[in-house]
Amino acid sequence: MEQLRQRSAERQPGRRVRARRTPPAQRRHLLLDAAEQLLADGGFDALRMEALAQAGGVTRPVVYDQFTDRDGLVVALLERHAERVRAHVAAAVVHAESFEDELRQSTYAYLEAARRHGSAMRALVSVQHLSPAIEAARRNNWDAAAAHWSRRYRNHTGITQRDATALATAHLAALAALAGLCIEGRLGLARATDLHVISSLAALGAVSHLGKKTQ
Repeated sequence: MEQLRQRSAERQPGRRVRARRTPPAQRRHLLLDAAEQLLADGGFDALRMEALAQAGGVTRPVVYDQFTDRDGLVVALLERHAERVRAHVAAAVVHAESFEDELRQSTYAYLEAARRHGSAMRALVSVQHLSPAIEAARRNNWDAAAAHWSRRYRNHTGITQRDATALATAHLAALAALAGLCIEGRLGLARATDLHVISSLAALGAVSHLGKKTQ
């Protein structure tokens, strides 16, 4: 019925049809997509509120209503990327049958997500001396991932919390480096995954063996 009324209104000469408003959640999603494209094309310096308004086809007040300021925009980008990676990894490991299988599937999924969206997000991760709000968002994402892998390492081998934390930190640093190589096209996903799994299991085995010798 609504469609019939709208078509009728469109046929009436001089009658202006009001365009449907984009829901706020969808508008936010579209603006974040546009922001990622700005990052991919021009790097961090290209990420400006005015440029985002133009790229998103909206007015500046609409952009500021969504993100308040540039820091809020960057934090939103970081949080969305972290959620996107977590969801992609969670879906990949749901049927993992062993710790090694989980490690392999999660590594491949992470690298795959990084390569798919990394050209934009790498600009955020690599920039130094950003605002406290942005640094806090980056640190929260890192700490959450480190806590997850520290817990998984401890559950798998029973190593100490200190050793598990150190291995988790090395795990994430290695992942970030491999992701950069995959984004640049210098390393394939399968080979990068193999390297990470082999090195992570070797480090875990060495630390576990050393812990048993010192007991």
